[in-house]
Amino acid sequence: MRRIRASKVVNMEVDSTSSSNITDQNLNTSMHGDDDVMKCYFITQMESLISLMKNTLCIGCSNRWNGSLSIERRDGLYLHLVFTCSSCGNVTDLHSSPKLQDTRRYEVNVRLAIGGTLSGIGHSGVKKLLGVMNLPAPVDEEYYSKTQTYIIDHVSRAQQESMAVAVNEAVLEGGGNKQLTVSGDGAWLTRGHTSAHGVAALCSTARCPKILDTNWLSKRCSKCQGSESLRQQDPELFEMFKETHDCQINYEGASGSMEKELIHQMFCRSVSKYDVKYTSFIGDGDAKVHKYLLENPPYSDVKIKKIEDVNHFAKHGKKLHGKGRMTDGQAIKFKIYFGKAIRENKSNLDNMYKRSWAIFKHRYSTNDEPMHEWCQYLQAAANGQTSDHSKSSIPRPCLDMIKPAFDELCSRESLERVVEGGSQNANEAFHSLLWTMVPKHRYWSSTIIRIALGLSAMVFNDGY
Repeated sequence: MRRIRASKVVNMEVDSTSSSNITDQNLNTSMHGDDDVMKCYFITQMESLISLMKNTLCIGCSNRWNGSLSIERRDGLYLHLVFTCSSCGNVTDLHSSPKLQDTRRYEVNVRLAIGGTLSGIGHSGVKKLLGVMNLPAPVDEEYYSKTQTYIIDHVSRAQQESMAVAVNEAVLEGGGNKQLTVSGDGAWLTRGHTSAHGVAALCSTARCPKILDTNWLSKRCSKCQGSESLRQQDPELFEMFKETHDCQINYEGASGSMEKELIHQMFCRSVSKYDVKYTSFIGDGDAKVHKYLLENPPYSDVKIKKIEDVNHFAKHGKKLHGKGRMTDGQAIKFKIYFGKAIRENKSNLDNMYKRSWAIFKHRYSTNDEPMHEWCQYLQAAANGQTSDHSKSSIPRPCLDMIKPAFDELCSRESLERVVEGGSQNANEAFHSLLWTMVPKHRYWSSTIIRIALGLSAMVFNDGY
């Protein structure tokens, strides 16, 4: 069947008595309007198409069109519709979507596959959604998977373009300095450290942090698992498959060690990808990643500096339960005040040290024995007022028990780790976005994970 030509649509006559007349002016306006609008898809009921055709004149016999509509071919959301005039038999073809260049795939189905990953519903979710909308069912799951395989290269290229722009922005914001500070964090597809798939991302520390690089590791290949039945049935075919298929397994080892390997690989390729070096690394309290970077240096002339994540650093501490002791609420206040003291003085170690110990000493104070360096008590005394500690004090025996934690965290050596401290908030926000596309309660193939990783990086950097 031939595809309907644009000239045929433009030349199709319209009945002047129709209530849905289209004037030449309106037609010209729509044809020369916004190209993006002209390329959009619209959901149209079949009966509306028949109604439209009945308000036109057939170019074959010049009579008012009155005929039949048939579906010549359906491929997922793609439809090849055929309008046949009952008077002269003239046939008009309508294709609901163009093909992608140099492929047999229709654009609408590829867009649907991307949308299925972007929204985190997969093939089964897409099937339910189209069913409720009374739209044609999607392509079968096997072809849907093949479409995802086709998509991944295009997503990866677009992701690389987005991340390259983010690197250039970070360099420009740093005055052209190609030695960057990055924050890094890893995550696993399932909760706990037994996941077969791991991902990680590096973020810039610019005013508007963006994703600079992502990485993934997998200990499982769904294609290899699906081919195991061939091993007994057809050993030759099985061996041929093993030699030719693109295996997704790229890691062997403990799942808990994925994070340091993922981040190390991204450090090692920074020069070849972007001509930059990551010289400072913001991480949480777990020193495995930084230690691994020092033991396996990505650069021969740079010793990577570790900068603590202020949020993680401030969460350390001890709490004691029980009536008359330190409550959970009081422990949380300690962490809030401690984090505030670090963030407000992260460029001044002396002030950070004084403010951190002021938290403990204020709580240790009593009306009879005040011990203050910086708090509301001194402000009240300066104004000739008094401050009552009876409501805020914590039993000293309890504070004596947690003082070793303060000795450790509030020492100058410890606080030096958070001078100019950073944050992994951007990484955590990115992970939250990623898990909306590949929710942890479901199994996802490494192909889908890689697509979601690319889409989430682009959305995080550039918006939807």
